[in-house]
Amino acid sequence: MAYKSYSRQNEAPAYLKLNDDLKSRVFRPVYLFYGDEDYLKISYKRAFRKVFGGEDGMAYTCFSGAPDVEELIDLLNTPPFSLDPALGRLVIVEGSDWFKRTPPDRIIDYLSDQKHYPDFAHLVFIESTVDKRSKLYKVVQQAGFPCDMFRQSRADLSRWAARYLQNAGKKIRQSTMERFLEKTGDDMYNIASELDKLIAYTGTRDVIEDEDVETISSQNVEDRVFDMITELSLGHTEKAMRYYQDLLMLQEAPMKILALMRRNFNQLLLAKEVKQKGMNEADAVKATGIQPWLLKKLQSQASGYSIAGLEHYIGRCFEYDEAIKSGNLSDQMAVELLLTT
Repeated sequence: MAYKSYSRQNEAPAYLKLNDDLKSRVFRPVYLFYGDEDYLKISYKRAFRKVFGGEDGMAYTCFSGAPDVEELIDLLNTPPFSLDPALGRLVIVEGSDWFKRTPPDRIIDYLSDQKHYPDFAHLVFIESTVDKRSKLYKVVQQAGFPCDMFRQSRADLSRWAARYLQNAGKKIRQSTMERFLEKTGDDMYNIASELDKLIAYTGTRDVIEDEDVETISSQNVEDRVFDMITELSLGHTEKAMRYYQDLLMLQEAPMKILALMRRNFNQLLLAKEVKQKGMNEADAVKATGIQPWLLKKLQSQASGYSIAGLEHYIGRCFEYDEAIKSGNLSDQMAVELLLTT
C-alpha cells in the first residue's frame, strides 16, 4: 500500500526557514513573526526562547506591548550573562503595533545602523498585522527576516500534519489525511490536538486508518458546532440542543461555543453573499479568505439561512456576549437562548 510522501512541489512555507536557524543556532539580528496563525507564532516563540536558556534564562527578555525604546536599546546593547554566551541575547517584543502606526524614529535608526548593532543581540517582533509599506518593516527586511505566519493552505497543513505524525512513528494515506482535515478545519492548535489524540488512540499501530479518524474526530468541537448550526437551519431545535448538551458533557466552555457559533455565522454570511453575487471559486476564496473546501461546505449549509437571518444571529451573538461580560446573563443560558428562540 502506498502512502503519501508529501514532498514539496511548491515553495515551502516561509516559517520553515526558521528551523534552519534553530538547528544551526546561527541567528539573525532581527525577526518579525506576523499573521493570524497563533499556533506558529507561539511555537516559534517557545522554540527560540528554549535555545536561549528558557523563560528564566539570563539571556532572554520579553516585552508585552510597546516597550520604552531607550530601555529596549540598553538591553540589546548589554552583553548576555549565560552558560553559552556565543548564542547572544534574545529580546522578544510582542504586540508593539509599531508596524501598523508610526514607530519611534529612535528604533528605526538603531536597527538601521548595522555597523554598530551588537553581534550578540537578536530581536524578535511578534505582531498580528503589519503594514509592509512601513519604515520599520523595510528595516527588518534589510537587516533580518520578516516571516509571515498566516493560516496555512490545505496542502501545507497536510505536509505539516504528516511530519507531525512521522515524528511519532505514524503513517497516513492521503485520502485519510483529507478526511481528517475535513473534520478539523484549518486551525493548527485544533489539528495538533486531534493528531495527539490519534497518536495516543492508535498505540503501537503505525498506520492511521479512516476508522481512527472517525472515532477520534467525532469529538471535535468545531465539527459539532457546525452540525449544531446545520440542525438549527433546518428547524431541528431538539437535535441542535443535543449537540450542545454533548459539548457540555465534554466540558467545553459555553463562551467558547458561543464564539465558534458567531464565527460560523460570520462565515455563512460571507459564503452566502459571494454565492448570491455569482462569484467564481477563485474570486470567492479571495474575497472571503476561506479555503475552497470549507467554502463549499459553508455554501451548502447557508442554503438554510437568509442574509437577514444570519445578520440577526450575528447581532444576537454580540448582544449576548455583552450581556455575559456585564453579568446580566450566564454564558450557558446565552447559548440556549440562541438555539431555542
